[in-house]
Amino acid sequence: AGLVTLWVKADAYELLAARMPPEVMVRQVSDYREVLDLRWDALAIGPGLGFEHETEVLEVIEKAPVPAVVDADALTQLAKVQSAPLLRALGTRLLTPHPGEMARLLQDTKTLSRREQVEMALRRFPGHTVLLKGARTIIASESEGLHYNTTGHPGMATGGMGDVLTGVCAALIGQGLSVPHAAGIGSWMCGRAAERVALTQAAESTLPSDVIAHLGQAWAELMRSGVA
Repeated sequence: AGLVTLWVKADAYELLAARMPPEVMVRQVSDYREVLDLRWDALAIGPGLGFEHETEVLEVIEKAPVPAVVDADALTQLAKVQSAPLLRALGTRLLTPHPGEMARLLQDTKTLSRREQVEMALRRFPGHTVLLKGARTIIASESEGLHYNTTGHPGMATGGMGDVLTGVCAALIGQGLSVPHAAGIGSWMCGRAAERVALTQAAESTLPSDVIAHLGQAWAELMRSGVA
């Protein structure tokens, strides 16, 4: 991504400003809806967000005119209101649920295969893209159909790995990729980076930070293939 800004509330500002890489600007905001008055290429909403400001978050999901990746706590907040903001959303959204979050969004997935879950989500959230995380991640949209990602390994089943995917997809959207293409390439890149980690250490010990450290190699491999 060219320019990254992390918007946080006052109670988290000092902690996060001290921990962020120098490339990430941290800005304090009294109301998350303030971002609606600013110009961005893409938004990423959800990881580490909490549930204290749900009205603000849901309004950003609904009214942001730019594409947005919606993940983690933001998905749980959507499920509480039966995903109504998605139906009124002004911009395209990329939903990146893990199986538990998908179950909350759809209310009942016990009798559905992963593919059937994604197909149901597309019917309920028309115009948006769905990325169901897990073994053989599924990416689906009305414009591009349904695709499976084949990269990655079981060592990626650890907390924080989905947050990396959210950031990568948002960065790709910010560079001008369509939301479905960003979802597919982002999923492939994160999985491929994890595979590169497993070349030098046990796959089971892979951390999200290891994947981040190998994203550049995965990107270079993609560029050499002529895909990106």
